[in-house]
Amino acid sequence: MKISDYLRKEYCIMDLKSTTKQGAIKEISDFLSLSGKVRDKNQFVKDILERESLGSTGIGHKIAIPHSRTAAVESFIIGFGRASGGIDFNALDGDKVNLIFLMGANPGELNLYLRLLAELSRFLMENSFRKALLEAPDAEEIINIFKKFEGI
Repeated sequence: MKISDYLRKEYCIMDLKSTTKQGAIKEISDFLSLSGKVRDKNQFVKDILERESLGSTGIGHKIAIPHSRTAAVESFIIGFGRASGGIDFNALDGDKVNLIFLMGANPGELNLYLRLLAELSRFLMENSFRKALLEAPDAEEIINIFKKFEGI
């Protein structure tokens, strides 16, 4: 399984309106709830924020990957949001975040969840990948960038 198997154009927000971590998580969650895979949107957001309170998912390089294993989702979901002005995620490097990947997985999907989180993290360490995401004109291009890096 690849990230492009799960990330859809309709789950990508090319210009987040939110200016806070909580707002961005809620905004992306709103889009993901349209997938039909979110059983309880409020619980999903609560679980993501609870995980975030354990330690920031702002991993540096202007990236955050808020995520949670939660019964509030039926199966693995991932959404993307781009914040041109940057959002304070208490990132490890202190920078504001421009690229946010919100992930949720049912607790029974541990292996899939860990595999996709690792794959996403690996891609995001590549300067050319991050640059392409920042410059992508639309959600369709975001999906195409993933497919290119996945070798599809």
